Amino acid sequence: MQYLQRGRGSSDYAGVRGPRPQPPWRELQRRDPRAFYALQASRAFAIDHTARDVGRTVRASKRKFAWRFSLGPRGAEKVVELYISVVSGKRVLLYEGTEVLHLTSSRDKLSHAWLVDGAHACKLTAVYDRFELSIDTVPFHQLQARQTCSAAEADQLEMRARETSERMASAARTPPSPEGDDLEQLARCVMFDDARCTRENALKFLGTRDFDPETAAMAFTAMRDATPEQVDPDGFVENGCDSPIKHHAPPLLPPRLDLGPAAPAPLVVKSGTVTLADGTVLNSSFAAAPALPPRSPERSGDLLGMS
Repeated sequence: MQYLQRGRGSSDYAGVRGPRPQPPWRELQRRDPRAFYALQASRAFAIDHTARDVGRTVRASKRKFAWRFSLGPRGAEKVVELYISVVSGKRVLLYEGTEVLHLTSSRDKLSHAWLVDGAHACKLTAVYDRFELSIDTVPFHQLQARQTCSAAEADQLEMRARETSERMASAARTPPSPEGDDLEQLARCVMFDDARCTRENALKFLGTRDFDPETAAMAFTAMRDATPEQVDPDGFVENGCDSPIKHHAPPLLPPRLDLGPAAPAPLVVKSGTVTLADGTVLNSSFAAAPALPPRSPERSGDLLGMS
């Protein structure tokens, strides 16, 4: 139940916690229109529906409802999750790990509709003590189960969706570059891939790399780990102590003056012999240094010897 207990901070901070954000559906339409329209022409198939208690201390204090379905008989699995706190009344609705609704009071009526991948309409409504999910106005319990779809039927449905996507893609116009909420969602994808990337950095790298979040995150990570001499021309330095970019190169040391080869220091030894590194033995004729006279005993009195 971390969704009911986590903080709701601003997206301006570096790093995005929780499930991986999904790119907006308009990006799929802009990058691969045939795949986008094939997804729109596919109808929903039910996989399963579960409801269980997930409270930590008291299991029945929090509940989780999950609806799993796919768009097309062989499409990827989609998940709608609803978390409910019986004590506080909080309710969190998630689609594919992304929050679409957050209610903090049990007095707020739960009835929310949103678009799935651009065209399929999902709606979750509270009906007395249960919750009903509908996809394209069809209740979840009335959708065809994916397990009951035969291979021949799946091939026929996929062929129809492919023909429809070819026809729609040839007549559709390319959507413009992302902006507004779509651009913010792409920035969150970049910030999820690199936790030290800020919103400003994410927007900059998205704009220079065709709004591809994976490529932008890889480019930012490469520049963050580079030395100042390796930073690309499109790199920049942020203001702030927590900037991931190295601000300045270390100061250069002044050149050393060339004074020529240093003269060897004279060898001074006491009486006796000394062996050099090459094995030469030298006999010293210097007399031993005289011993120091014994130290006179301390006299009683003050430190200055005045008494």
